[in-house]
Amino acid sequence: MCMKSSVKPSFEKLMPAAGESFRCLNRNSLRAPAKWHRHPEAELTYVEKGSGFRLVGDHIGSYRDGDLVLLGSDIPHTWSSDEYRGKTYDLHPAFVVQFHPGFLGKDFLAAAEMEAVASLLERARRGIWYPRPVADDVGKRIKTMLKLSGVPRLIELLACLHELTQVDSGQLLSSELYLRTAGPEGERRIQTVCDHILHHLSDPELDLKTLADLVRMNPSAFSRFFRQSTGRTVTTHIAELRIGLACRLLTETDRSILSISLEAGFSNLSNFNRRFRSLRGMTPREYRSHFQAVR
Repeated sequence: MCMKSSVKPSFEKLMPAAGESFRCLNRNSLRAPAKWHRHPEAELTYVEKGSGFRLVGDHIGSYRDGDLVLLGSDIPHTWSSDEYRGKTYDLHPAFVVQFHPGFLGKDFLAAAEMEAVASLLERARRGIWYPRPVADDVGKRIKTMLKLSGVPRLIELLACLHELTQVDSGQLLSSELYLRTAGPEGERRIQTVCDHILHHLSDPELDLKTLADLVRMNPSAFSRFFRQSTGRTVTTHIAELRIGLACRLLTETDRSILSISLEAGFSNLSNFNRRFRSLRGMTPREYRSHFQAVR
């Protein structure tokens, strides 16, 4: 289970088509691998159908059908599709809008009417995830935008942003402290650690000292650095990822609880059950039963 990301996010230069001031596209139309990258443009990504992992700053989470995320300027990100993982081209099916905050002029967002949008884009520097039905409604607008041009296309983008300013159910993804530690060195260290964790989630020997050695820090200093960067401890971060993987395996496969616990990196079943209950409020078996009952 690996994310397609490099140690340092690459800078991506986005060029709108002739006669356009921002990009709106179906990600399936691209033939370039999805990668860990950043750009000054804000980005609105809607995954109508699909599943996988997304990495936004120091946030690592899974996505499913109807996933909508708004990203502000310069936050590193990537999506890794389950369907295409390991293939030459991760087509990562999604509808995407990319626009520079100043694409309508440097003073446009300073207008009184745009105050709420300006505030939205500032919060989106951490990435914002939106639940359904907000995601599906905005997703329909993005798909409509693909068929439009000129002023109607621009109006549809502004309508999307206005709609998101009216929503208070969005979830911030990356930690606030990530922005403060996102300099080149701090960013390199966090990304190295995140990559290693993702590649070794199934390894029960994954521990604090191993991760500290990767970035040439002593364990106590690394522990403080990681918590300041992500807002949580290394142990909590790994446990959340492992339980997240277990949840997906419980709902998407018929594998035994023991097999899933080993795949998720737990050396014994009792520890897995205890950790699962503490994070999900029920046992793995109850979680699977509950999912099967409501799907």
